[in-house]
Amino acid sequence: MGLQHGSWNAVRLGTGLGLALAISAGSIATAHDDDVRKLLDRQPAVKGPIYSYNGQRSGPYAAHNITLLAQIPLNNFPGVNTGSGNDCWGYVSQSGREYAIMGLEGGYGFVEITNPTNPVIVDTVSGPSSLWHDVKVVGDYAYGVSEGGSGIQVMDLSDIDNGNVRLVRNWQSGGYSTTHNIVTNEDTGSLWVVGANIGNGGLVHIDISNPELPQLDGGWTNMYVHDAQVLTWNSGALAGRELAFCAGGFSGGFSETGLRIVDVTNPNNTQTLATLFYPSSGYAHQVWVTPDQKYLYLNDELDEGSSVSVTTTRVINIEDPQNPFFVGTYTTGLPAVDHNLYINDDFVFQANYQSGLRVFDNLDPENPVEVAWIDTFPGGNDASFNGAWSSYPFFPSGNIIISDIERGLFIVRVDATPLQIAVSSEGDLPSVVNPAGGEVLTAKTVTREGVDVASVSLMLDTGSGYQPIAMSDNGDGTYSATMPVVPCGDDISYYFQAESSNGATATFPSDATSNPLTASVVSDIDTVFADNAETNTGWSVSGDAGDGQWDRGVPVGGGDRADPPSDADGSGRAWLTDNEDDNSDVDNGTTTLTSPALDASAGNMTLSFALWYNNAGNSAVDDSMTVQASNNNGGSWTTILDLGPGDPNTGGGWVNYEYDVDSIFASPSTQFRIRFNVSDVGDGSIVEAGVDDIRLEQRSCEDVDAGCNGADLAEPFGTLNFFDVSAFLSAYNSADPAADFNSDGEFNFFDVSTFLSVYNAGCP
Repeated sequence: MGLQHGSWNAVRLGTGLGLALAISAGSIATAHDDDVRKLLDRQPAVKGPIYSYNGQRSGPYAAHNITLLAQIPLNNFPGVNTGSGNDCWGYVSQSGREYAIMGLEGGYGFVEITNPTNPVIVDTVSGPSSLWHDVKVVGDYAYGVSEGGSGIQVMDLSDIDNGNVRLVRNWQSGGYSTTHNIVTNEDTGSLWVVGANIGNGGLVHIDISNPELPQLDGGWTNMYVHDAQVLTWNSGALAGRELAFCAGGFSGGFSETGLRIVDVTNPNNTQTLATLFYPSSGYAHQVWVTPDQKYLYLNDELDEGSSVSVTTTRVINIEDPQNPFFVGTYTTGLPAVDHNLYINDDFVFQANYQSGLRVFDNLDPENPVEVAWIDTFPGGNDASFNGAWSSYPFFPSGNIIISDIERGLFIVRVDATPLQIAVSSEGDLPSVVNPAGGEVLTAKTVTREGVDVASVSLMLDTGSGYQPIAMSDNGDGTYSATMPVVPCGDDISYYFQAESSNGATATFPSDATSNPLTASVVSDIDTVFADNAETNTGWSVSGDAGDGQWDRGVPVGGGDRADPPSDADGSGRAWLTDNEDDNSDVDNGTTTLTSPALDASAGNMTLSFALWYNNAGNSAVDDSMTVQASNNNGGSWTTILDLGPGDPNTGGGWVNYEYDVDSIFASPSTQFRIRFNVSDVGDGSIVEAGVDDIRLEQRSCEDVDAGCNGADLAEPFGTLNFFDVSAFLSAYNSADPAADFNSDGEFNFFDVSTFLSVYNAGCP
């Protein structure tokens, strides 16, 4: 939520610093988009008494594998403005007592949580009125900053056991006053500020050799930094160096959002080691490095509801800090925005605004698995700036605090145990397979106890229940299996399963028993119609919308507002509403994109398309997007997809849809048409849509079970081979009458013997 500053003057701060830092010449001019959205989304604080654990595991909040120990609503903090909450941090006194520091709109609250079910507010410190405060602890001092001014508030915690927190001073120097975040390297005790009105908003080092009297001391000021983690590198050529992993990027009035890795060992001679940009970016917000220093997780605060439709956290490999690379993403599957995250031991703790605190097991760092959560914002999971702001998971007791914007301080315990084994996929997984088999599927296992190699299986259901297919050990933690012959014309279900040496079981997907992977079995796909929007193949545009009518082109918005940043299939163009680089969108009516007449009469037709729909404001109940099909050249229409406010697919991001045309119309005709309708007939919302990669395909099916004479269990191809044996065994195991070769009504050795005799005789 950093702020974009107005005019800047370069001046030299302090004697002998040897570094020119930029200082704002006036007041802050405009806010970044996340600041504006947080202000627009603001809701009043929820007042109430302090809640203590009463035997109900989650109290009044929905939760999984988390126990709510206590909650302190904001109104309980005395003497300061408690209109909203923000950041939090923790402190352990010399006596071992644990304290939560809760950021408030008007300062900070200090709470003893040594007995987590009986928290005690011990003191408050007033600060400037602002929605944004941040605080870190070095030794026995807390250092707080704010977008509202006062520089760094230095707070002495040494007498907190007696209920006293002393505000040493509000330290400002050389024009420095406002700050977005404050960062510390706990290995060295170094202190940094970011997003301040000095140093171009970059990473500025604060000398605290005198902990009560900070001094400016250089920094990396190439561009605006929103947040950062600074740590001491422990391997390779950079071992012992102090590295900063910076999220943000804003220079010369242009967004350059991404990750910067900087050597800040000497704050007056910093070196940029690497810059990394990632797909579907909105605004790089905050990062945290895994304990082994191999991976970094980055949360983006402006992608949800714009370039992606669900919570999307980036995974970046940083084993070589000079050559980081994007690995992938992980998600909760909810639309909420991911915010501050921290890693302690085996878990990732991620405060995701409206979806609350989400806890992931980090056994497989490239594929974190959600194991626990508590929803501190009941009744919503939208991509809005309400709910859980941050957490602090580093107390020796293992208890965790959560700071919530509207509901204050939560003290919780995570009841999940670390995973013993995790399974993930390697490479693309098929959604269409050939009945002859042959697709090679690969899974990866990670374990804390060792893998029982014999247990790693592809679990396959072709209609008669799941059967295990042993996977081969590739020797690098991955295992492979080849898809066997499967019945043509039906869908199959499959998943991966493995056990650790101590008997723990894992699957991929993790909810495989209720939500397995699926694939259609077809022998041939004939494309009847394919449109990548590079040319106009006969579509028409109609409707009464005053603005935002459908048009075909290359997306020009760059992902701003609710626009797609690119097309879906990589060809360049797509069909888009209001493809203008401005603040307009679909307004005051409906715009409709209608296809030409298509021939779907051959049967076994599949309709597929990629769809972008973003109802960013999500406040007008009449906003919608519908997809309709006609079997009589537009004489009448059948709705096959209806996206309205609140639908999880209204938050942007290209989503692929697929429909069996035979299930829409009993007898598809040569006059099949589809149309896409987008409506915005209310106020207060942003509506944008896109369509790309539209296909009508005929999927045909010929079983590969070959044979002749009595061994023919399917269509006779005049050849006897492995497929006949496979077909017989499948029929035998499922008690199919086709396998009763001696016609005695039983399935036993004699059927096998008869089949083998026929098979050995061969075809005439």
